Amino acid sequence: MAISEQKQSFQLHLQDLTNRNASFLETIYALANGHLGVRASNPLQGNLRLDEGMSGLFVNGFYDLSHITYGESYAGYPENNQTIAQLPDPRYLVIEVDGERSDQTTFATRVVDKNLDMETGLLNELFEITTPSGKILQLSLSTFASQADDGIYCVSYTIRPINFSGAVKLYKQHPYIDQVFTRDGDIRAVSRNNILDRQFLNADFPAMQITTQRSQLGLVLMWRYLGEDSLVKFDRSDGMPKYVMDLDLQQGLAESFDFGYSVGRIHSLMDVAMNHTQYLKNANAHLEHHSFSTLFTESAHKMQEFWHNSDIRIDGDPETQKGIRFNLFHLHQSAGHDGKTSIPAKGLTGAGYEGHYFWDTEMFMLPAFIYTDPQMARALLTYRYHTLDEARRQARDFGLDGGAMFAWRTINGMEASPYFPAGLAAVHINADIAYAVAEYVQVTDDQDFLVKMGFELILETARFWQRFGSFGIDGPQGGKFVINKVTGPDEYSAMVNNNYYTNRMAQHNLRLAVSYAKQLKKSHPSKLEELGVTEKELQSFTHIADSMYVPFDKELGVKMQDDGAFNMEIWPFDQTPRDNYPLLLHYHPMRLYRHQVNKQADTLMSDLLFPADQDIEQLKRDFDYYEPLTTHDSSLSRPIFSILAHRILAHHKAYRYIAESILTDLNNSQGNSQDGVHVGNMGASWMEMTLGVAGMIRADRGLEFHPHLPVQWSALTFKIRYRGSQFEMHITRNQAHFSLIEGDQVTIYCDGQEVALSSKAPVKRMMTVNLTEK
Repeated sequence: MAISEQKQSFQLHLQDLTNRNASFLETIYALANGHLGVRASNPLQGNLRLDEGMSGLFVNGFYDLSHITYGESYAGYPENNQTIAQLPDPRYLVIEVDGERSDQTTFATRVVDKNLDMETGLLNELFEITTPSGKILQLSLSTFASQADDGIYCVSYTIRPINFSGAVKLYKQHPYIDQVFTRDGDIRAVSRNNILDRQFLNADFPAMQITTQRSQLGLVLMWRYLGEDSLVKFDRSDGMPKYVMDLDLQQGLAESFDFGYSVGRIHSLMDVAMNHTQYLKNANAHLEHHSFSTLFTESAHKMQEFWHNSDIRIDGDPETQKGIRFNLFHLHQSAGHDGKTSIPAKGLTGAGYEGHYFWDTEMFMLPAFIYTDPQMARALLTYRYHTLDEARRQARDFGLDGGAMFAWRTINGMEASPYFPAGLAAVHINADIAYAVAEYVQVTDDQDFLVKMGFELILETARFWQRFGSFGIDGPQGGKFVINKVTGPDEYSAMVNNNYYTNRMAQHNLRLAVSYAKQLKKSHPSKLEELGVTEKELQSFTHIADSMYVPFDKELGVKMQDDGAFNMEIWPFDQTPRDNYPLLLHYHPMRLYRHQVNKQADTLMSDLLFPADQDIEQLKRDFDYYEPLTTHDSSLSRPIFSILAHRILAHHKAYRYIAESILTDLNNSQGNSQDGVHVGNMGASWMEMTLGVAGMIRADRGLEFHPHLPVQWSALTFKIRYRGSQFEMHITRNQAHFSLIEGDQVTIYCDGQEVALSSKAPVKRMMTVNLTEK
């Protein structure tokens, strides 16, 4: 692909999209930086009317509570919903022409163009605005969420009269409405409201303290004009602090104004109330004496660092190239990096799933960070460590005398799912977190994290399995360790006995605890004493792991999803209308639970995570059995099938899954991108390129690659960090070329051939492997 084509693939123009729905565009063009996110809404909207979109600012981890009402409430049920707060839109602007104001009467607004430069993070938009009297203006916006300072969001306005000359007044103020109503009717969306308390602060610029009513959280935000123009005046005469711009515009000529927002950190309500002066001073320091251009330059430099380390280049397939870069862009900007927040399932682009964190982070998003940005990966795992005490308390509430039980969906660490069969019963999340911790440690060799946080996470989740499961007493489970009444990854099956994925992951979790305990016994024995680890406990872990029951159908030669799955009738796919997908929106859960039908990859997830568990023939049998049962109603599903299709050498099928999954949000394939992007799918698209096309497997001897390039592509290029080194892999039809970028040396394997790269001699920094036909 030519350089100009590669540059173009960083640009997302409005004409690239067939869907022009307002809410959809707000999501696709949303900007974020891990701390804050802003939807690309109509800047005159402000009133948050759903028929015109859903504007707003989201702060990662800033949520309120609302009481959950049950028809029948049992012990241990979650008491409160946790819902990310939808804050005032920083893009909001009021225009006044001939005494008519856009916040008091309807100004027709048409989107003319939007273009997101993903390489720098700059969004340019053009709107055509028509007043009730027929006067037409063009309003251009340039915005970015700073990647250099995650408290900053900047917006530049340019206004131009098209068919008149005369007075125009602009007001840069806070929207009047604080009560936010979100879309109902889809269980993947959110129907609760946030009613926030707002207090304007005494300052020479608009500033306020925003607090939640029940979660008792607060933050300070403020905005400043970033120029020196005397046309811009600060005014607070009517109690609404604002900037006012009195303009005398000439037809066809434009005026521009730049503003910067500073959104502070989250604190307790009492802390903010007592220290808002200091927090306001801190917020102002982020913007004072800065211009839009200098702030943008700093942010763009950080974006370039991200692309330098994380870009994936596809030659020969422009559509997939743009799709993967779009996914990486949103994955990067969605991740909390303060160790106290994680990645909401919808990123910071909307209120879908209420801003909750799921297993998606560890199993679908974290791998990309582990192998490209280990510092970010550590921060995401640190969030889990900070919620470990809540997980311990939840295990006690569940009747266990030890161990930790992590919440299925949460913001603050407490369970927020009111429907436990598809929530709290998905206990595999404990083993998912342990798996992610081990993957991070083994790839980065971060022993400091292992000692301070990682081992404790692995240990406490292993203790959970020891207490939660039991030894079977008869049948095929006799003498085996069983784990009953759980829900696996497939949410169209619930409360089953011995979900294969759950049991296999628990087995791995227990063995990890034993392995790392033996390691720390030599290097940090005091850590084992601190955590009360005994030899008897480790022997118990080993015995349970060795005795773990994993259901298998000998007649079919297929791993069973659970004990009873193969006894159920297969879902009547041929009688199901296409419009009835996703099934969860059209059929009662009890109907789904009584059939063999999968929302997403379940047993096949274990085939993905433990490649050494089976040979290619076993993998084919598993794949062929479960593929026709899977609806892919979850955006997490197709990437897993893509990777496994590569492993069974079904490359044409693998590419079909890639083409569908990578464009999930750009094509609105799941039908709910208006509520936010699918960040888990975006992380999984990185896995499709590396674990799938490149065939990357982390084996005992190190990283192995078994690449096969789709016939639609001419090359694939990406970078990997592994044990302190960084190397680039460039795959063509017949060769794989490796280059050492950073570090002293690294040894990897490609199609069975050892690739030893070293910085000691130029000739050893690069190596090419001729690929065998598959």
